[in-house]
Amino acid sequence: MLALWLKNHVDRVRALVFALCAVPAFGLLQDSARAALGPNPLATLLHTSGHSALLLLGATLCVTPLRRGLTLLSLHTHQRYGKRLSDWNWLIRLRRPLGLWCFAYALGHAWLYCAFDIQYDWRAGLDELQQKPYLMIGAVALALLALLAATSPQSMMRRLGRQWRRLHTLTYVVAVAGLLHFWWMTKPGLWTPWPDTAFLGLLLAYRLALRLGVLLRWDGYDGSASQERAVQTA
Repeated sequence: MLALWLKNHVDRVRALVFALCAVPAFGLLQDSARAALGPNPLATLLHTSGHSALLLLGATLCVTPLRRGLTLLSLHTHQRYGKRLSDWNWLIRLRRPLGLWCFAYALGHAWLYCAFDIQYDWRAGLDELQQKPYLMIGAVALALLALLAATSPQSMMRRLGRQWRRLHTLTYVVAVAGLLHFWWMTKPGLWTPWPDTAFLGLLLAYRLALRLGVLLRWDGYDGSASQERAVQTA
């Protein structure tokens, strides 16, 4: 039973997720050391770090629908374990590391811009911020990500109570801001952001349909854990 094995070895799954999240950063470091970042190294660094943040944000938003999908798949294939949503509660524990990696890449993206593009000339940076909408929307997305990262620990969840879940719905605002940032900084005629837009657009549309009651709501549709039951393996 793969579902039960995954639950019993969640630490290994988390380690694998951590390693996969580190792949883009490791690749950039390796290419930088070999001087293999292409004709415009800064553009490569900025694009890869920003795109990695957007992909990890999408992965974070995937956790809730993935739990639902795996539950339905287990029911359809008549698995002995995995047919309850609570069997996949462990997936919720992956949201925080995915979100923190997303913030790390976004922060690195912003640092690269400050260090190598404007070279810490804050006056020039402020002028660009006012003149270029994609920089302003990117700054807003980064500020919101910083707020979400700061309130992600369990201690903050307990302190904020019900307000914590409401606060973290800002993830969807960050997703929209991130897509706008990507589109506005893309040269006219290029369609590079389309795959990310389709991916995140589907996730946001699914969430909106649940909120509005267009789709049938289910236990845990809001991302909360379901009540655990005793595991029967015999």
